[in-house]
Amino acid sequence: MAQGQMKLRRMAIGSAVTLVLAVVIAVLTLAPMPAGGPAGSDKIYHILAFACLAFPLPLVRPRWTVWVILSVIAYGGAIEVIQPFFGRQAEWVDLVADGIGAILGASVARQFGLRFRRSGGLKDQDDPMTAAWLAEDAALTGDGHTSPRSRSK
Repeated sequence: MAQGQMKLRRMAIGSAVTLVLAVVIAVLTLAPMPAGGPAGSDKIYHILAFACLAFPLPLVRPRWTVWVILSVIAYGGAIEVIQPFFGRQAEWVDLVADGIGAILGASVARQFGLRFRRSGGLKDQDDPMTAAWLAEDAALTGDGHTSPRSRSK
């Protein structure tokens, strides 16, 4: 399979997983919530849900990390704005938990994505921007990894 087709397949899978997670999160956050449970436990659910939502795309496209974080936080904000129309209470603390989850999920996914590429799971030629990020990451961490592009110059 051509490299372009592989990249497209990874993007399609990452996008589909993200879309499914977004729908599931919307349903769960807008549905009436049963009473009970330990105090603050819903914040843990927010962190976990939004970390999962932010994970797939930076895993396959590490350079999108910042945009994914901002988009996931905006999505969480939109949900908080419309929750009162569904009989739920909007809370600023929920939005903070969403943001923490988005940052954690996208950051971990970015690191996994870069490590996967560095280990040879993907070739640097798959994405020139990722090759640049790998070289920058190597320079910062001092692990000696350089991309084939930087070695040939």
